[in-house]
Parts: sequence; structure tokens; C-alpha cells
Amino acid sequence: MALWPPPALATPMMLLGRVLDRCRADLPWWVLGCGVLLGACRRQEEVQVDKASVLPAESFSFAVPGGFEVLQLRGEGSERMRAPSGARAERTPLGFRVERGPDFAVEVVPGAPALSELGVPPGVSRVLSEPDLVVFRSPEGAYSFVVVRELVPEWDETRRQRFACGSAGGLVSGAATGADSRGFSKAAAQIMVASCRTLELPPLE
Repeated sequence: MALWPPPALATPMMLLGRVLDRCRADLPWWVLGCGVLLGACRRQEEVQVDKASVLPAESFSFAVPGGFEVLQLRGEGSERMRAPSGARAERTPLGFRVERGPDFAVEVVPGAPALSELGVPPGVSRVLSEPDLVVFRSPEGAYSFVVVRELVPEWDETRRQRFACGSAGGLVSGAATGADSRGFSKAAAQIMVASCRTLELPPLE
């Protein structure tokens, strides 16, 4: 039976093993501790990634239902949007409220901040972010949202106007959102988002 390692290599390999053992023994305790912690962090990160990969993504569909009519927010020749038949627009301290029954209530505010400036109350989650839209969900499962429309008037293309259109009670005020103060069902929120996206300035006549 052949010997391994061969006698000629046995002594050098034994010496190398002793050197490596001595190096490990001489390492400071904190170096060894950092190695253990790093391995643990990597394992925890892998577990979190695995959990996130199995969570189903929440999907939304935004479409204006049939029967919605064009509503002018402050009379003839003003800003307008599509809303349920019979909806009314009323002035508020910040802008306008358009409401029709318990499942349709949006607020429109001119000169609102950008979506990136919105603050989120504790416990409220952002469940959808798009360039013009953020949808929130409260701990109770109710939905609120903010749509930002940047519109350019036909009579002055250098004068861009920004409007925020969001679910009532959850709209922006300065750079904050009250997304936890009032919420709607997911179906109602989807319809209101679609309505807000129809907000436009009056055409030049």
C-alpha cells in the first residue's frame, strides 16, 4: 500500500500545518468575531431575500368606468376631470373636493409638492409607486393614494402647473400625507386613481 503523503513530503506538510495552526491561534479575538458575525449577516440576508421572493406582488388596475361624466371643478372653462354621474365639486381651504357617495371622494390641490417629498405616517405602507402615483395601505387594510398631475396650459407652454389629486383624508398638506386618517377599499381606490388621471386644464378656445 502506498503511503500518503510520501515520506519525502511528510515533514514539509507537517511544518506547513503547524504554521497555519499557529497563525490561527495568533489572530486577535475580534478578527475571529467579525468573521463569525459576517457569516451570520450573510445567512440572514439570504433568508430575507428568499422570503421576499415568495411574497406575491400586489397588482392594480386603473380604468374609468362607463357612465363617468366630465365635471368642471369651478364652473365653465375651468379645470375638469371625469367623475361619477351626479358628483359635485366643492371648494376646500386647499383646493377642491369631488364626492359621490361613500366610495368616491377625492381632493384636488393646486401647487402640491412632488411625490418624492411626501412623508408617510407610522404603520402605513407604500404598496405601489409610479412616476405620477403613490398608493398607500393602512395597518387595517384600507387604501389611500396621491396622484400628481403636471399640466401645461395651451396658452403658455412655459408655465407648468402641478396638481395633486388624492383620496379624501389622505391628500398632501405641505409635504405630509394623512394616509392613515381615512381609507377606501382597493376597488374604490383604483377607480378614483383612474378618475384623477383624467384631470386636465381647460382647452384654449
